[in-house]
Amino acid sequence: MTAQLTIDHLLWRMQHVHPESHVVTVSGSGRDYTADRHSFADIAGRVHALARGLRDKINLREGDVITVFGWNDREHLEMLLAVPIAGGIVNSINLRLGAANMTQLVSHPKPKAIVLSDEIAEHPTVGQEVLAAADAAHSEGVHIIRIGESETDQIGGSIRYEELLSYEQLRPWTPVVTDETVTAYLFHTSGTTGAPKTYEVSHRAALLHCLSQASADATGLSSRDRVLPLAPFFHVNGWGLPLTCALTGASLVLTGGNLKPARLAKVMNTERVTVAAAVPTVWYSVCAAINNGEASAPRDLREVLTGGDALPEGVWRSLKSTLGVQVAIAWGMTETMACSTYERDRPHERAGKPIPLVELRLQDDHSPTEDTIPGRLQVRGPFIVSGEVGPDDWFSTGDVATIDADGALTLRDREKDLIKSGGEWIASAELEHHLSAHPIVAAAAVVPVSDPRWIQRPRAYVVLTGNSDPDDNLFAVLTDHLAAKFPRWWLPDQIDIVEALPMTTVGKVNKRALRQMAETTEEKGPTLV
Repeated sequence: MTAQLTIDHLLWRMQHVHPESHVVTVSGSGRDYTADRHSFADIAGRVHALARGLRDKINLREGDVITVFGWNDREHLEMLLAVPIAGGIVNSINLRLGAANMTQLVSHPKPKAIVLSDEIAEHPTVGQEVLAAADAAHSEGVHIIRIGESETDQIGGSIRYEELLSYEQLRPWTPVVTDETVTAYLFHTSGTTGAPKTYEVSHRAALLHCLSQASADATGLSSRDRVLPLAPFFHVNGWGLPLTCALTGASLVLTGGNLKPARLAKVMNTERVTVAAAVPTVWYSVCAAINNGEASAPRDLREVLTGGDALPEGVWRSLKSTLGVQVAIAWGMTETMACSTYERDRPHERAGKPIPLVELRLQDDHSPTEDTIPGRLQVRGPFIVSGEVGPDDWFSTGDVATIDADGALTLRDREKDLIKSGGEWIASAELEHHLSAHPIVAAAAVVPVSDPRWIQRPRAYVVLTGNSDPDDNLFAVLTDHLAAKFPRWWLPDQIDIVEALPMTTVGKVNKRALRQMAETTEEKGPTLV
């Protein structure tokens, strides 16, 4: 029989090709954090034991769902590997979705078991919501698997995680998944424009995505690297990085749920991290902490991966000057399993070239030139997971974009974020990018506001750096900056200075919240507020 592309192959590589690579899970905060260290060989043994425990202890069978509430830690990683090879499906729940969406995702589909840690159950923000969802499922016969050493069983009748690993770890594992097309993971969108959408991801899709991410022009990871993935595992498997590390032998450093900037900088230094991945807002905060003297710049860091939103030029320059590292931005969606293009030369301007196995085109079929007219972006590949593809397998992303002669993608705007003013289109994303290029601007967002004459007009929200002078006419300064590139009718009628932009649960600017703010805030005309 032809060998199948299943998650079992990742365990084989961890055990036989990169047994000395490590998974380090950091707990605690401040100067005296502790680190749990396991070799890849140890992790592979634990995963096989966990898979046997899931099958023998709770009778997990093909197609059964295991719902996981977890941060980026060793147990969550082990679940991402063990459940699929045991024939089950991992459903990692976004801890920031809120009670209603959380309950919906836990109950549909109904899980065989729910996994949660004492740390999450006792968390001051999400703990009660997680416990309520788990308790409701437990009352309907769902197993609860608890991680931690607390003597208090807050739900009652739960199974301790380590009990599932009590089976002989050295006993050879016999693969049970023989069909690479069966589902291994459920991925969910962030739900910022409605209820979250859920997509099924097969073993085959996950493995092909790993292979593509491992290529030189994508992550370029190798067994010499030590990787800190800060994209949450509950969002597209942490951009696929944990599985890519398993494939390439890159060691993993996991920090749990504590993402305080100074702590992250310290962990990167102490654990000699070479590659780290996070959304731009995290990198902005890390650079600020270092510049404020709260932490030292990581000595071994060679590259920062970022994505999830456009990279402001100010953040890019700060990363280059503060950390002295290569910066790569990746573009992707839940439907494309994240990170479908990479850009290292101009990460503040464009999204880059597609990774292997991914193809891009503009729906209007423009010829690729430097001055290509923007068109609707479509993508296809063997791991595009959306069911909303056309008959020729092209998925429409909802982006307006251009594609350069060298195949590099530049995102112009989301179709839903375009502003139609007086019958003409204004690209909010282009205004945002140029605003963010000004040295006094740390971040910017532009949204439409209703106008009785023009139907819609752009309104900007700006977060300032510490370089601004309050005596300056900032509205005039920023308007003149925009006027050097865009026609006058594109320029925002109002620019609001805010302390921070509202963010979605996966670290993107929440345009929906800003649009609501713009429509409900009193219009003050072209002045700075």
